[in-house]
Amino acid sequence: MNDEAEETWVEVGRFQTRGEVEQSALVLVAVGIDCQIAPRSGALRLLVAAADAPQALRELDAFVRDNRPPPVPRPPQHSFGEAVVAAVIYCCVLFFIYGAASRQIFSRDWLSAGEAQSGLIVAGEWWRTLTALGLHANYGHLLSNLVAGAFMGVALAEVLGGGLAWLMIVLAGGIGDGLNALVQPPGHTGIGASTAVFGAVGVLAVLMLKHQRSLWRQGLRRWMPLAVGVMLLAFLGMEGERIDIGAHIAGFLTGCVLGLCLVTIGQPATTQRGLAQFAFGAAALVLFAGAWLLAFSVHVPQR
Repeated sequence: MNDEAEETWVEVGRFQTRGEVEQSALVLVAVGIDCQIAPRSGALRLLVAAADAPQALRELDAFVRDNRPPPVPRPPQHSFGEAVVAAVIYCCVLFFIYGAASRQIFSRDWLSAGEAQSGLIVAGEWWRTLTALGLHANYGHLLSNLVAGAFMGVALAEVLGGGLAWLMIVLAGGIGDGLNALVQPPGHTGIGASTAVFGAVGVLAVLMLKHQRSLWRQGLRRWMPLAVGVMLLAFLGMEGERIDIGAHIAGFLTGCVLGLCLVTIGQPATTQRGLAQFAFGAAALVLFAGAWLLAFSVHVPQR
């Protein structure tokens, strides 16, 4: 195109790739605006007649607005202090139960009353799926679940809020123990909060998956949070003399399902408020304490 011809045309866009400029040219042609493509200085210029320039710019702006990708959703941020307080309550509960079970407070055999024995759970003693979360074999077992549980609890509470996060963790642990009981022999027993800890890993992995870009934009990177959860499960939950692999897998999968439910249903704005979070946290404590009351109501005290 010579300079005299180019003077009758004005530039309405400059692009780096042939695909981009051709896409914009198609937009203009579709509304009846004639255009030309001219290379200059390593770029591709889109030219239209001077009289058509205002309409061409409006059409191109509208096309960009209509096809702009949605913003990447970010997880809601809750108070770090709230998350820490909830984790401290978790630690206090586990310390209390460990001390009470060690000293057999109230003349009760806490281990016999609360351990997750598969045969008894299947027979109807469902509360053992929850009471077993508070029992630990020794200080090492207790310490590992204190550290891992507090860390995962704080991370999840910053996304869901302290109350809702710990309600999800308790539910994931209880349901996970119940599912594990269904596939284990009747004499199988298990104790420890690790089922709930891996439930927290599952919930958090799915929630982080939600806050990534669409699959076609980021490919396999979208699945990285879930992959990290699986790697944690493999690294922390598959080896050791007292490790209950079935419970860990069940807890993780249950957490993934609960996380998917949260993503599908959505988290209403009302659940972000302090009163709602308090209610969720109270529900988690009532559920756990109620399970222990049921356990003691059917278990004969020592004499």
